[in-house]
Amino acid sequence: MSGKKWILLVAGSKDWANYRHQANVCGLYQIIKKHGIPDEQIVVMMYDDIAHNPDNSKFDGQILSVVDDSNVYSHVPKDYTREDVTPENFLAALRGDTSTQKKVIESGPNDNIYVYMSSLGKEDEKFLEGPFQFPENTLNPDALNETLKSMHAEGKFSKMVIFMECSYSARMFKDLPDDINVWALASCKKDVPLCPSDYNDERGVYISDQFSSAWLKDLNTADFTTETFNHKIKARQSKFLKQHPDGPCPCVFGNKDYIKCHLSEFLQQ
Repeated sequence: MSGKKWILLVAGSKDWANYRHQANVCGLYQIIKKHGIPDEQIVVMMYDDIAHNPDNSKFDGQILSVVDDSNVYSHVPKDYTREDVTPENFLAALRGDTSTQKKVIESGPNDNIYVYMSSLGKEDEKFLEGPFQFPENTLNPDALNETLKSMHAEGKFSKMVIFMECSYSARMFKDLPDDINVWALASCKKDVPLCPSDYNDERGVYISDQFSSAWLKDLNTADFTTETFNHKIKARQSKFLKQHPDGPCPCVFGNKDYIKCHLSEFLQQ
């Protein structure tokens, strides 16, 4: 492809107990960087209260990788932190709205966009709100879908893939059209909570979730030029269904043809 690859990485939570979400984002950043995507095409949104947290004093300045126990905090861009981690800024960064006065996705009609989001999921029995939580609010599904539709209409991307990890995440994409060149993968069904994973005794926290732990470990050994999203996701769905028939099986929405795309189309320069 002739266009650029753009990456938007979002950890929606804050506080030490939610270590895993920022660890997931930092870990994915390091994998993507190894495949040549430059920082000017990567936007990172995370509260940034983990690496230098008082509870992390023994490992100050470090965030642990679920893949190989390395420090994945080093060199991660801090584009949106603290009070700037909001649903409004997320949508603005995605659609390229420079009114944030911060880095945004400046994509065009030939560009591909990959969005990864990791956070807590808010339980709402009436499904009146979106489950994906930011520190002070949740992301509205209608606002997300309207942003995606307007971006498509304005020619702001060629293809877009969204991976969302949070409890009940399928609720976010139930109204996603299949004709706007967007494919979304939700970590679990609309009524299923997500399970944290990879508990670290030294830190006293979980450092990932079932979905992201598997995704990051798979990506770390993948051949981006020959393997497709389908190689990874179908195998993962099958494994989850066998191990957890009522558990957090990933769900797909939108243009499902994109599951056949090679990883390199989104995640490699």
